[in-house]
Amino acid sequence: MDKRLATYTVILLIVIAVVGASLLLREGGGNSGKTHTATTSGGPPTGSSTTSINLSGVPHKALIYDSLAREFPDPREVSTLKKILESMGFNVTVYYGANATLDPLVGMGQYGLVIIRAHGAYNGDPSSGKPLGAYVYTGMYVIEAEAVYGVKNIEDGIRKGYYAPAVIPRPGVPLQELPKYLAVSPKFFRDIAGEMNKTIVFFTGCYGFQDDRLAKVIINKGASAYIAWDGNVTWLHADEFLLEWARDLAHTGDPLRALEMANETVGPDPDTGAVVKILVRSNG
Repeated sequence: MDKRLATYTVILLIVIAVVGASLLLREGGGNSGKTHTATTSGGPPTGSSTTSINLSGVPHKALIYDSLAREFPDPREVSTLKKILESMGFNVTVYYGANATLDPLVGMGQYGLVIIRAHGAYNGDPSSGKPLGAYVYTGMYVIEAEAVYGVKNIEDGIRKGYYAPAVIPRPGVPLQELPKYLAVSPKFFRDIAGEMNKTIVFFTGCYGFQDDRLAKVIINKGASAYIAWDGNVTWLHADEFLLEWARDLAHTGDPLRALEMANETVGPDPDTGAVVKILVRSNG
């Protein structure tokens, strides 16, 4: 398979009793190279000339949550990203592959900068009975999560809508034979994840801004900014964009200005048209 076309396309499994019904995730994207910004005030998008974000008051701790490494490992990407952040004075913690469990997501609030390199899923079906919006894949299979956190806790979390089993389709492989990852919903971040202290969150997977549900949850938890792709994105392009953004952040110290620069240099995904959007906390 061409790696440029190996997107984060996934299937979210909606589990009802013993029978699993699958929901094919909706694809989306745009073709604009502009940085799409908004504030939580509910007004129109804020122009870049009047909006900026600075790192003052942000804890000098950074989290790289790389659950994507279980399917698409890129140690050089993570190593380079870590060095860039350390050059800015961040104390960087990395959770890689299967070690990207629920705990780092619960504890996101202790970090000033959170990079989530993960598969993304999207539920836009109100009849599913599950929380709507973008889902984030952990690096754990459901069976592994049950071994760590207890079968009852995981089953209860799925029933309450905090978690969902999710798979990554592979050509010629029946869905029931694929490993089931544990994905977390916007409700998980709303009810279980801790409060944040001006945290800047960049989710590099698909569908993070398919709608603004997850963005608003993250901002309402105390984050200063939430950055994500508005549709299906190829992982190589997402990685390229992330590194460019980090370099520009090191140069400018302003996450929004860095996003504008990365959009000028790297731009939308040429294969899917997906663009990066940002939601900024209105009071800074």
